Amino acid sequence: MTYKTVKTEIRKNCEYIILNRPKRLNSFDIKLGEELFQVLKKAASNKDVKTVIIKGTGKGFCGGGDVKEMYESKDKPQFLRNLTKAIHKCVIEIRTMEKPVIAAVNGAAFGAGFSLVLACDIIISVKKAKFGTAFIGIGLAPGCGTQLFTQLVGYQKACEYIFTSKVFNAEEAEKLGIVNKIVEENNLEKETEKYVNIFRKFPSIAVGKAKMLINKSYENNLEQHFELESITASETAGTKDFKEGVSAFVNKRKPIFKGK
Repeated sequence: MTYKTVKTEIRKNCEYIILNRPKRLNSFDIKLGEELFQVLKKAASNKDVKTVIIKGTGKGFCGGGDVKEMYESKDKPQFLRNLTKAIHKCVIEIRTMEKPVIAAVNGAAFGAGFSLVLACDIIISVKKAKFGTAFIGIGLAPGCGTQLFTQLVGYQKACEYIFTSKVFNAEEAEKLGIVNKIVEENNLEKETEKYVNIFRKFPSIAVGKAKMLINKSYENNLEQHFELESITASETAGTKDFKEGVSAFVNKRKPIFKGK
């Protein structure tokens, strides 16, 4: 299927999703929100896809919501309602799919674009990248990202950065615990592929369940989470990958996982 705002390609069990509105800094309009959600949903259900990478084309990752379209909309409240809901669907799909999603941040990530980054499981950023929540700076209450950002940095830091629309660089993002790794611009693809190659070889069912457990840890109390961990471990013990993993361990060889 051909998309207008997103490019996608599957190579060796990895789906590469590229936001493709470079003239608008890959900012979200309704179309991008709808198409990105469709691509993410297909990636989630595709058994041949073990890892997903999201990146932007051109100079930036994603500039947030398309402010020009906000300005031109006749019914601004309804437009923002529709736009934020479209973005939320993408964020939820990223967080709930039981596959690692990597953000390869090639430039600016503001507002909804920053929220998209925060939704990802591993974040690799070029040194020149800039981040910010952006909403308050245009007189708008945050339409997304407040929960994820607060969970990462804590209440007071979230207030500081969101209330003031503070723009910060990759180094500061790393110190805040947002970015996993900072790389030179010409090394972004190479460093991203290092993670992809790990997940190509790892037991994809176990990795997916680990992601689910990490996300559920925000919701469950201790007893509930222990029970879920026990159930999940028991379920994955029935996979061929677990049989291979313990056999390889006992026989002192490297396991060959097949995602089954």
